[in-house]
Order: sequence, then C-alpha cells, then structure tokens
Amino acid sequence: MDCGCHCIKCGSTKLNSKRVGIIEKDGYFDMHHTCIDCNTHFDHLEGITFEACDVCNYKTN
Repeated sequence: MDCGCHCIKCGSTKLNSKRVGIIEKDGYFDMHHTCIDCNTHFDHLEGITFEACDVCNYKTN
C-alpha cells in the first residue's frame, strides 16, 4: 500500500504499511507504518511511535 508517507524518524519513504481499525463511512482508515530503513513503527495519523504493537504484532529487534 502506498500513501505517500515518510518515516517520522529518518524521513525514508520505504515503509511497510498495515491498515488498523475499521474503514469509516468516508472511506478513511488509520494506518500503522514500519520503516524499512530504520525499523521505526508509528501511527500514520497520530505520529506516535511504538516499541511494541499488539495490533500489528510488531516488536523492536
């Protein structure tokens, strides 16, 4: 999935993305991204970074 986002830590556009939550009536849905370059995992809308994410089964290495 390509949304044009960039990593909030290193600025890379190489992201693995996952839809989280429900699809709203207007078609919007929230995304979590993991940067391929620096492994930062973050929420698309809120800009919060996670060291672990139960939604995506993400854990820092």
